[in-house]
Amino acid sequence: MSGIANFFTLFWIIYFPTCIAYNDLPGFNYVDEVMTGVMVLFTVSRYKHWSTNMEPWREFAVFAGILACFTIWGLTYGRNPGGVWYDFIQELRPYSIIYCTWILNPQFSQRQKHLMLGAMIVTLFSWIYYHPETTLFLETGVQEEFPVLGQMAICTGMAWYLFNEDTQKNRVLALAFVCVGLIAPKFKFMGEVVAFVALLFFIRKKLEFKSMRSIILVVALVAVVIYVTWERFDAYYIEGMMASGDDRMARPETYKTALRILWDYFPMGSGMGSFACNAAWKVYSPLYYEYHLSDVWGLSKDFGYFICDAYYPTLAQFGVVGLFFFCWYWKRRLVAFNEINEMKYYRVAMMAFFCLAMEQIADSSWLSGKGMGYCMLIGLCLNANLNAEEDEEDDEESADAEEITADDSLLPVEAEA
Repeated sequence: MSGIANFFTLFWIIYFPTCIAYNDLPGFNYVDEVMTGVMVLFTVSRYKHWSTNMEPWREFAVFAGILACFTIWGLTYGRNPGGVWYDFIQELRPYSIIYCTWILNPQFSQRQKHLMLGAMIVTLFSWIYYHPETTLFLETGVQEEFPVLGQMAICTGMAWYLFNEDTQKNRVLALAFVCVGLIAPKFKFMGEVVAFVALLFFIRKKLEFKSMRSIILVVALVAVVIYVTWERFDAYYIEGMMASGDDRMARPETYKTALRILWDYFPMGSGMGSFACNAAWKVYSPLYYEYHLSDVWGLSKDFGYFICDAYYPTLAQFGVVGLFFFCWYWKRRLVAFNEINEMKYYRVAMMAFFCLAMEQIADSSWLSGKGMGYCMLIGLCLNANLNAEEDEEDDEESADAEEITADDSLLPVEAEA
C-alpha cells in the first residue's frame, strides 16, 4: 500500500506544476500524455494487488472496448481518419485517470498529504509571482482573464478541504485558496466559486434529485451561477447564436454545427478527430469546409485556436450513440456520488463534477492535462466508503485484541513449584 501511496504522491507533486501551471513552457507540452501512460502502466502492474479496488476493472474494460469501437469507426468511416489517433490519446486520458485512481485506492499518510498540499500552494503562488500581469487591475482597473489561475485555485481549495478535517476553519481556508482565482477570473470560474460556497457552507445533506427540495436547491444554484456569468453567457449563447455573416462567432457556431452533425451523421457521428477537438485542427478536418466554418475567425486552418474551445460540441463526432454512452457514464458516477456516506467526500466529488460540467461549456480542459486534477479527486472520493469500512474493521480487530489482552491479565498466575 505504501508503494501505491508513494507513487501517487510523487505523481501529484509532479503533475500540478507541469500539467497545469507551466504546461505552456518548452518541453512540457507532452508531459500530461506521458504521465497518463505512466499511471495506466503502473495500475496494470498492480492488477489484483491486495490493497487495490478490483470493482472498477470491469467497467474500465467496457470503456476501453467502447473507445476501441469508436476508434475503428473513425479510421474506417470517419471524415478525418488522420486525426483519430491524436484524438484517441486525448479521449483516453480523463477516463483513465478516474479509473486508475479509483482502482489504485491510494491511502496517504499525513506527511504525504502535507507534501501534496505544499506542492499545490507553492505552485499556485509561484505562478502569480511569475505572472504579475494578473494583478495589474489593482493599478489600471482593467481586469484580464487567466483560466489557469482559476483551475489551480479551485483544485487547491478542494484538495485542502479533502485532505484535512472537516472543520469550519478548514472550510474557510479552502475558500481562501479558491478566492485567489478571483484576482483574474474567467466568468465561468465565478460560477464555480458560487457552487463551492454553496456546497461547503449551505448544503448540509446530499442532493436527492427525486425530491422537490433538492430540485429547488439546484434550480436556485443554477440561477445564481447564470446571474454572475450573465454578461458572457448572453454574448456567446444568446446574441452569438443569432449572429450571421461576418458577425458569426466561433463558439456559438461550433454548438450550432454540432447539432447538424448529430443529424447528418446519425447514429455514429462523423468519427473521432473530426470536429471541435485539437486533432481537428492539427489535421484540419474537412467538416470545417463542408459546414462553411473555415472562414469564421478562430476556426480557420491557419488560425484555429477556437476549434477546441468547448468540449460539448466534440460529442457530435461520436453521434447519438456516443452521446448516450457519455450520459450513461456520468449517470453512473452521480449515482455513486450519492452513495458516499461521508459528506466531505460527497462535497468534493460533486464540486469536481460541477467544475468539469461548467468549464466544458467554454473550455476543453476535460481532454487536457488541466482536467486531470478533477479526475484524480473524483477517483479518491469514489473509494470513501470502501476505506471507511476497512477502518471500521481495523478498529473492531483492535478492540477485540484489547479485550483478549484484558481477559488474559485476569487469569490466575500459577505458583512456582
